[in-house]
Amino acid sequence: MMKNVKYGFLFLIMAVLVIGITIFVNVLAATVDLSWDMTTNKLYSIGEQTESILESLQKEVEIVMLGDKEEIKGEEAGFILVQFFDNYDKFDKVKVSYVDPDKNPNFVTKLDESGVLALSEYDIVVKCGTKAKKLTLYDIFQSDNYGLMMFYGEQAVTGAIKYVTSDITPTVYFVDSNAGRKLDSQYTIVKRSLQNNNFDVMKINLTAADKIPDDCTVLIFTAPNKDLSYQEKNKVSEYLKNGGNAVFLFDPIDSPEKFKNFDSLLEEYTIALNYDRVKENDPQRHVANRPYDIVPTVEACDVTNSQDLSQFFVIMPSSTSFRRLLNEKEPLTVLPLLTTSDMAVGEPYGGGVSEEVTGPVDIGLIAEYQGAKTTKVAVIGNAYFVSDEAIAYYYPDSYNALRLITLTVDWMYDKSNDVFVLPKSANLDSVILTGLNANLIVIVTVIAFPILIVAAGIIIWLRRRHL
Repeated sequence: MMKNVKYGFLFLIMAVLVIGITIFVNVLAATVDLSWDMTTNKLYSIGEQTESILESLQKEVEIVMLGDKEEIKGEEAGFILVQFFDNYDKFDKVKVSYVDPDKNPNFVTKLDESGVLALSEYDIVVKCGTKAKKLTLYDIFQSDNYGLMMFYGEQAVTGAIKYVTSDITPTVYFVDSNAGRKLDSQYTIVKRSLQNNNFDVMKINLTAADKIPDDCTVLIFTAPNKDLSYQEKNKVSEYLKNGGNAVFLFDPIDSPEKFKNFDSLLEEYTIALNYDRVKENDPQRHVANRPYDIVPTVEACDVTNSQDLSQFFVIMPSSTSFRRLLNEKEPLTVLPLLTTSDMAVGEPYGGGVSEEVTGPVDIGLIAEYQGAKTTKVAVIGNAYFVSDEAIAYYYPDSYNALRLITLTVDWMYDKSNDVFVLPKSANLDSVILTGLNANLIVIVTVIAFPILIVAAGIIIWLRRRHL
C-alpha cells in the first residue's frame, strides 16, 4: 500500500512539473520574440559580407516596404520578409519601416517625387539621400528552371544599399556578336549577381560598335563560336592597351579552323589556346564516371587570395585548356587560376590540332600588365560552368563557380575592400562524388556490409549451437 502511495506521489510531482514547464514555455514564447533560421545555408539571415558592409556604412540608409506590417506578417512569405528585414534594422545606419500605401498616399508620392520608380503595394524602396532603388517581391523570391526556390533577399537588399551609397557604378559589357552563349537567356544568375553588387550590365555588338565604350570596366566573352574579325580584334586590343580588362570564357572550339585573331589577341599577354577537350584521368579530380566533368584545383592568386581554397571546389563539364608562352614582357605577370592533375590529357578538339596535350594543364589563367596603365585579362576554358543550367544542376557546388567569376570581376575592378553577396537556394544539400569515392561507397555498401552481416550471423549461430 505504501509503495503505491509513493509511486502515486512521484507521478503527481512529475505531472505538475510537466504542466508547469509547458505553461512557462508558452508564456515565454508569447512575451519574448525569439526565432531561429534553421535552414542549412541560413537562407533568411544575413552573412558576414553584409554585416561588413552595414557596419562600415558612412551614410544613413532607409528601407521602406509598402504594406501594412501586421498584414504582411500574416502571410508565410511576408513573415519571412519581416524577420529578414529585422536583421538590417539592428544596424545604426539602417532604418526599416512599413508604410501602407492606401492609408499614406502622400508619403508614397513624396518617396517617388519624380515618378521614375512607379511604386505599387509590396514594393521595397532602399533610399540614401536623393538616390533610391526599387525592389519587387520578384527580386526577392524566384524559382529556377528546376522549380527550386531561390531567395535573393540578402543579395537584392544589400546590393541596393551598395548602389544607393556608392558614388560610382561600374559597367560590365558582355560581347553579344561572337557569343555562343547569350547573356539574357543563359547567364541571368550571373547578370543579377553583378547588378545586385553595384555593377551595370550591358551587351555590346563588336561589329557595329565603333569602339569599346569608355565606361566599360570589364569586357566579357562567353563561348565565342566564331573568330574575331581583324577590325574587332583591333578594337579589343586598343581597349586593353588603354587600361581595359577582359574575361574570356571559352568552351572547346568545335571548328576545323583556328581562331587566329583570338590567338593573336591573347598572344599579346603570352597566352595560347590549346584547341583541346580536357579529360581528367585522376578519379579524385572528376565527377564519378564522367572524366570530362573535371574538378580542377583552384590556385592561390590575386583573384582567390581571400578564399579558403581547401573548400573551393568547382565543377567544369567539357573544358578546353591554355598554355603559357615565353614571357619577355617584364611588367607582365601570368599566373594559373585553375589547373588539372598531371594525369589529365588535352584531347585534340578543333583548330586542326592532332597532338594530345599532356597534363597538368591550365584550365584558367590570369594576366596583369602594369605599364603606364594596368590591364587585366582572365581566360577560363569553360563557359558552361556559370550558365543558369549548370548553376541549377550542380547546386550547391556551383555556388563556387558563381563566386569564382564574381571574384574575377572584382579583382579587375580592384575593389580590394569590397565584398560580393551571392544568392542562396532552398533546395536540399547534394554531394558530387568523384570516381574513387563512388567506387569506395559501392564496395562498402554493396559488398563489405553484407559480408559483415552474414559473418556476424554465422558466428552467432555457431555460438548458440554449442550452448
